[in-house]
Amino acid sequence: MKDLENELRSALKRREPPANLLDSVLARIARGPAPRIGWRKALAAIWSAPRLRWVAAGALACLLIGAGVVHLHRAEQERAQGEAARAQLMQALRIASSKLNGTWRKVQGPEQHIPPS
Repeated sequence: MKDLENELRSALKRREPPANLLDSVLARIARGPAPRIGWRKALAAIWSAPRLRWVAAGALACLLIGAGVVHLHRAEQERAQGEAARAQLMQALRIASSKLNGTWRKVQGPEQHIPPS
């Protein structure tokens, strides 16, 4: 604990500024503000770095692959739902056909058992 206090005292101890501090501050003020770089130039500067170009290309490739996988997964789910709906429809048609055939036999009577073609 004592070492920490001593380090803080030495770090926060008052020091005299350098002799040329005033001249350097006035020179910087005379130069004016640094020119601002537009966002397009900043983006172009980032893109011109070779490593960043590869990183951006890799990230774009990962994004496209991910989007493709999601699209294929959704298409597979849609196909499975369609097949399930088709199976339900076929079952419903079989049941309806069976019921209609039974009703048709009752309407025709016991003497005629010719099914419709």
